[in-house]
Amino acid sequence: MSQRIQDYLLASASVGREVVPAGPFTVTISPHDPLVYINYAIPSAGADPTPADIAALEEAFVSRSRTPRLEYLPGLAPLVEPALVAAGFTVTDRLPLMECPPGAVADLPLPPDIELVTPVTDGELRDLLTAQHEAFGEPPPSAAHLEKARTSGGVRVLARTLSGEPVGGGAAVAVKDGISEVAGIAVRPAFERRGIGAAVTAHLTRAAHAAGATLVFLTPGGDAQERVNSRVGYRRTDSVLFLTKESK
Repeated sequence: MSQRIQDYLLASASVGREVVPAGPFTVTISPHDPLVYINYAIPSAGADPTPADIAALEEAFVSRSRTPRLEYLPGLAPLVEPALVAAGFTVTDRLPLMECPPGAVADLPLPPDIELVTPVTDGELRDLLTAQHEAFGEPPPSAAHLEKARTSGGVRVLARTLSGEPVGGGAAVAVKDGISEVAGIAVRPAFERRGIGAAVTAHLTRAAHAAGATLVFLTPGGDAQERVNSRVGYRRTDSVLFLTKESK
């Protein structure tokens, strides 16, 4: 199952990006967005990188003005972490990976003053992106972000008040080989702790199952999010490791 998910992550990361092989690593680079979490590498299963491999990995990022970063399931390549840490990389996060099978999603109601809508117009997409960027502490979305949202496929949902104020949302990535990832779940700070994020996650998970996904997964950002996703119907099955090497 872990190999299926890592193959899926690599295929998703390769869409619309420059893909650069570097020894046992596949580096994916966004040509437009330098954000650290968008540009990353994934090692092949069983990878045992040499110093030359790690040098090639770093060069693939640095030559494109990007920060060297990896995002992968460590159980598939256990020798990568110690090799990269010895080369100056830092473990920046180790998050749980959770899965939700069909039929396991709980019925989680929204607050009565909140509705979920599928964003169709540019205005609705911008509302969703604006709420996500605020929740994640990022600058307002650009025209490039809006264009990516128009063309990326999958399912998106916007949470807003009945008067039309955007409060959050998220996405379920287009189903590939029976797998979909629920990602970008966000709620603006002023609307947190009202069950909106859980309801958004449940909605997107059902949508992914309805679109043909037999495996839906996500990576919560911490213990609190893991507890919320457990209420939705997700169970922890693995972990995702993040390694970064900041320039000096």
